[in-house]
Amino acid sequence: MTRTLTWTAARRIALRSQGIGPARRHEEPTAAASRRALRRTLEHTHLLQIDSVSVFARAHHLPVYTRSGAWDPAVLDRASRPGRGRLVHEALAHEAVYTTEEVHALLDFRRRAVAQRDWGNVREAAEASPRLLPRIIAALEEIGPSSAAAISRHLGDTERGEGWGWRRTSSQWVVEYLFRAGCLDCVGRSAQFERLYVAVDDAAERLAELATGGAEPTGTVRSDVAADASTDPGDLGARHESEVRELVARAARALGIAEISSLADYFRLRTAQVRPAVEELLTGGVLEEVVVRHPAGDRTLLLHRDAPGASPLSVSTLVSPFDPIVFHRPRLAHLFDVDYRIGIYTPAAKRTTGYYALPFLHQDLFPARVDLRAARDRGVLEVRGAFREPLPHVPAPRRPDEEGMLDALAAELRHAARWQGLDTLEVAVGPGTGSLSAPLRERLADARAS
Repeated sequence: MTRTLTWTAARRIALRSQGIGPARRHEEPTAAASRRALRRTLEHTHLLQIDSVSVFARAHHLPVYTRSGAWDPAVLDRASRPGRGRLVHEALAHEAVYTTEEVHALLDFRRRAVAQRDWGNVREAAEASPRLLPRIIAALEEIGPSSAAAISRHLGDTERGEGWGWRRTSSQWVVEYLFRAGCLDCVGRSAQFERLYVAVDDAAERLAELATGGAEPTGTVRSDVAADASTDPGDLGARHESEVRELVARAARALGIAEISSLADYFRLRTAQVRPAVEELLTGGVLEEVVVRHPAGDRTLLLHRDAPGASPLSVSTLVSPFDPIVFHRPRLAHLFDVDYRIGIYTPAAKRTTGYYALPFLHQDLFPARVDLRAARDRGVLEVRGAFREPLPHVPAPRRPDEEGMLDALAAELRHAARWQGLDTLEVAVGPGTGSLSAPLRERLADARAS
């Protein structure tokens, strides 16, 4: 007989599976404590999605803060460098991510598939300069970790393409291709947030495979963000069943309870690839189908056998819009009743909740979101908007008490400001700033007065 869970229980399982629940630190962290916090986060998430926007804090810094509180993000930079202390590699999984050594290895089949994919610009560059690929490897050995732009300059390649978009030299396109194909490793970021590359140990062998394996590029490269390195050839799932099965198992444990679409999205696999792995995990008892009661209709979800219990959570924390808790927007809508669209891609006049609003998790719901900006030159955390989430399917008795929620939000914003080294909070009020801005400003003003 199929087990039945309440919607509330499903949310709590999902959050606890992601490492939400333990007490968070607010004092200044040590490097050792920060490294432990990073490691604990990765044990639950396996990845940190990378984003260059730093209007408040970079997206890959926030998941550790969400789960553990104040930490030193410089630890992540050190943890991405080669050596005994390395914890993460940059990869293309759920977009560009920092991921664990184990997951990075599991994704090698994807890098090898990319090497055979449609990369028209690369073919054109290779035909125009047959020695370009090995020259890039040799350049990195000569000058050390470098950005694509620096490599291009070193090679004397300064001719950029036409148009307004991603205008890169041939060398830059090829560097990007070699990274996606697994010939280069990213060992950090520059001050301009450019990847810094080195050649992998088996770069020569991989280049030989490209030369003899017949990469047949016929298409065009898109942008660093849009180029889809996760879409694999049609028979890829059949040829890499064990890797796909392990990735699905890790996604299932990370999510705790999920629909198959969310399991596929976690490492950007296709649902058709994932189905055989899910069936195997169901047969082996790793996954169990359960029915989750929901006001809009029951849903059948997949529950991992090691998922934590559904005990209540006492947590109030900001969450990145690219955190694994929320980055699959259909899951966020179905499980947490939140319809989220980030404002950075929307013209200012059409934004409804600001430029880069962070969901605010309180207990097991997201009752609000806040649009933050760190004005570092003034030492101020600007709250440019505080917005109530409609939560259309959550019954009134199940919603957090608004007074208590606002107190918790005010406290969390003070913690966030201290973590970012900011001394003061300023809350904007008026049209477009949200219905929670005025009462939030009052609470913060009362706290300063007392």
